[in-house]
Order: sequence, then structure tokens, then C-alpha cells
Amino acid sequence: MRVAITGTAGLIGGIVHDHLSSLGHDVIGIDRPLDEWLAAGRNTEDENARERVSIEMDLTTVSDEELSAVLEDIDCLIHLAADANPSNDDSSMMRNNIEPTTAIFRCAKASQINRIIVASSGLAQVGIEPLFAEGGPMYGRLIRVQDGVAPTSTYGASKIYAEVLAEMHARLHGMETIAVRIGSVIPDDAEHWRRGGRLQATAFLTEDVRRFFQAAVENPLDGHLLTAAQSDSPGRFIDLEPGLSVLNWAPISWPDDAENLQ
Repeated sequence: MRVAITGTAGLIGGIVHDHLSSLGHDVIGIDRPLDEWLAAGRNTEDENARERVSIEMDLTTVSDEELSAVLEDIDCLIHLAADANPSNDDSSMMRNNIEPTTAIFRCAKASQINRIIVASSGLAQVGIEPLFAEGGPMYGRLIRVQDGVAPTSTYGASKIYAEVLAEMHARLHGMETIAVRIGSVIPDDAEHWRRGGRLQATAFLTEDVRRFFQAAVENPLDGHLLTAAQSDSPGRFIDLEPGLSVLNWAPISWPDDAENLQ
């Protein structure tokens, strides 16, 4: 399958790029020009990051004609590129998240891409978490995607916008779309054990990132899917359905310590 991934110079993009390539997929990596992402300090410790970028393109300035040309003959598009810092200002969220995601869907439709997978975040629901904490009215059960949205930042709102675009394109244009609320992915999985707390509770281990995105690319899908994806960590408070059932994937058994990571 011919798969395009935006944000392949980043951590998650690199993991997904390498895994899909190892499975024999024809992967096209898209990211900002080298000097720009180096200046931004993104994933600079990864010596292989540059090799994953086959097309240097700034999604904040690219024309529809240029982007559509890149997306020709693509079977599946994974859109990971974004400003992922919730503390950044509204203008950055508009420039780096809202506008490029709008263009991605518009050009993917024009290029007749069958499936789009777009990154969302647990921060789409962070405002309802107190309801599920000890003492809250929902305490004792996991937070489900159908429990609604409650962002506390423009970043969270920008991710909800991506989810809505994905649903709309499936409903109106017959595309297969997946919006995934991604857990906490960090360069060193062992840090989840060292720090514990929320970082561990929302952990998305490298092996589970591979498993989820392989399933999202390869498994049958009818219409739109909104799901969370992370590892089955101690303290997990997010329900991983419907993704587990729809995409037929499962996270690894949680290791008892970092030394037993796969």
C-alpha cells in the first residue's frame, strides 16, 4: 500500500514510518524543510529523522496544487504534523493545526484518497476528567469517546476540529476516516516507570504505536472511527473502544518494569 505520513521528522511519525516501511508498504514521508525543524528543536536527537523525510513541504504555506500533486496515487494518508504544545498561542494553533488540517482533507478528497488517519488528543476531553476521578459522579468507570468533549485549550479545540472534519468527510464524501486520540508517546519508554503518575496512566508505548497504526492502515473499515489509542497501563482511565474491536488490535501486556519491554 502507498502511504503518506505528515510529520515524519517527529517522534510518532518516525515510529510509524519505520514500522510501515518494514512491513513492505511504500511510505512517503512529509515534513518541514530540514533547517526549519532543526531550528524548532524537534526530535533532533534522532539521527535517522532526516532520512524519513522524502518530501520537504511546509503545510502552512503550500498551495492546494502542490499538496494535491504530492497526494496523487496515495492509498492512505496519516496526518500527524501539528503544533503539539498546548501552551502556544491561538495564532499558532490556527496556522499550524486548523488551516493545514483543513487543506489536508480538502486535497485528499480532490486526490481521491480512500483512507485518512488524523491525530487527535486526550486533551479533547481533559475538562471532564474530574467527573471520573475519585469523588466524582462517574468514578469507577473509564472515559469513553461518547462521553463528549471538553477542551481547556485552543490546542484541544483544534484536535476536536480535526475529529469533526474526519467525520464530515466520511459522511458526505464516502471516505474512510479515523480520528485517534493518541496517548503519551515519549522517546524513552522507560520514563513511564521512572515518573509514573499521569505519564504512565496515559502511556502509549512504542510497540503499541506500531500495533495501532498498522491496524489502522491495514484492517477493514466502514466509514468513520473515533477512538483513543494508548497502552494498557496501570491507572489507565481512558476506554480504548471502539478502536480495539473495529480495528482488531490489542496493546501488549503491560510489563512489570521497563527492563521487560518488548
